[in-house]
Amino acid sequence: MQQRLLHRVLRKPFFGRFEVPWTWPDGEEQDSWERASFQSASGAVLAGLWGAAQGRPVATLVLAHPMGKAAKGFWLKQGHAGLFRQAGFNVLVFDANGFGESPATSFDYPADILAAGLWAQARDPALKVGLVGASFGAGWGLCAMARERSPFRLAVLEGAFPTLPDFWKHYPVAHACLRVAKAVAPALERRFRPESEAAKVVGSPEVLLIHGDQDKFTPPEHGRRLQRAFDGAARVELSVYEGVGHTFALRDAAPTYKAQVLPFLRRLDGSGPG
Repeated sequence: MQQRLLHRVLRKPFFGRFEVPWTWPDGEEQDSWERASFQSASGAVLAGLWGAAQGRPVATLVLAHPMGKAAKGFWLKQGHAGLFRQAGFNVLVFDANGFGESPATSFDYPADILAAGLWAQARDPALKVGLVGASFGAGWGLCAMARERSPFRLAVLEGAFPTLPDFWKHYPVAHACLRVAKAVAPALERRFRPESEAAKVVGSPEVLLIHGDQDKFTPPEHGRRLQRAFDGAARVELSVYEGVGHTFALRDAAPTYKAQVLPFLRRLDGSGPG
């Protein structure tokens, strides 16, 4: 009850400006995508799009979007989805609850990402499942990897935040609301700390942390904190990209991104869920 009340009170200052009707990104071929929907433990039926790999599928990727009006469209607009599909990956993009075409129900975004992963795993059980997250999606994706039944064997997390206060300090109104929430329900905030959840990830996944040296929201120090926080629970690599801001590694450093991320993701190649 307390969590539902806080969600109703706090959602607007945190995410109100991003919650707009979703539209297809300009130039995206809609016929190449299949509509998907699935239930999340957050209480929402989430809206997604399934894009089949070109050629033999290597693995399946779940893409967890950053905060923003584009929601799942970020991955289409910025070119990640097309890049991955051309490289042989099935792709699932989806809207977290309250974003895009998914109704607002809860702050339990890790539950949304876990639900997306389980749906993707069930869609093609012969393929392994990886996670690609950016900012909001990277931090909550890390938390999802610490939950029971996580199917994610590998993850690329760009611009992940260690804690909510670390990220929201750049937004004064939201940061003030967060301080109130911590005072009213301290256990709730503690439950959603990627830095605390990192050591709990299941299945010994491989993780690539990417941070831009021009990122004021999640600077490289955040990546170094998270790398330490995994404490042996995952095999972790950290890369800092020069001249890159928040969530724009592919846009601003495409050759470096492609040369590192695609081979890393291809480690998923092989049959079976292990």
